Amino acid sequence: MSDAPTPAVDAGPEPAYDRLATPQSADDVRITAWWWWIGRNILSVYFRTRYRARKVRGKHNIPRTGGILIVSNHMTNNDPFLVGWSAIPRRAFYMAKSDLFENRIQRALIGTLGAFPIRRGEADRTAVRIAKGLLARGECVIVFPEGTRSRDQRLRNPYPGAASLGLPDGVTVIPAAIWGIQEKHGPSRVIFGPPVSKGGLEGSRGQRAGELALRMMAAIAELLPEIGGPVQDPPTILATMDDE
Repeated sequence: MSDAPTPAVDAGPEPAYDRLATPQSADDVRITAWWWWIGRNILSVYFRTRYRARKVRGKHNIPRTGGILIVSNHMTNNDPFLVGWSAIPRRAFYMAKSDLFENRIQRALIGTLGAFPIRRGEADRTAVRIAKGLLARGECVIVFPEGTRSRDQRLRNPYPGAASLGLPDGVTVIPAAIWGIQEKHGPSRVIFGPPVSKGGLEGSRGQRAGELALRMMAAIAELLPEIGGPVQDPPTILATMDDE
């Protein structure tokens, strides 16, 4: 039997790192200024024609600078674009379910529009780290505390993880409400409210995040009737992973 060493098999070059598919930090999530300007104008026209988007209310509540966490109710896959790209005067980033990043073309589109993946049904530390990094560098991040779309248009119980992003003193939490986009031809409406108060939050970090999450949903519930949405009591309990 020969004692000659087995030749190494050339596995070829390592696959290129795809920052859009698997971003690891806020540095991997970017929006170029020219693409933001083009995308914002295209999407504004789209929502005005497809969903008859009306004048956005409450834009004066959105700070021009500094880290902002915008929290909104959630009804369709187009919600992030309606809230973030056609409604507010500054670029915005948002979490999107990881399934949307499996298709290369779709990944390239939403990835360059400020989306980064989150794995639903588990505590996705990478997505949280990215969101925290974006807020720390003074960006605007959109989250949907309900975690998934509401099929019956009722407000769902919120997850405290989304609210934890708003706990730092340097982050302003702005509630938003959308209505009408769930209809085939709208009209869709968006309203932004004053910052959610973070005063008087007590207990552990988890307890403070839970209380802030409920305050967020109360603020959203208060805004909905102003744009034609239903009057409803806000959630009073938090969601868990078992609710997925």
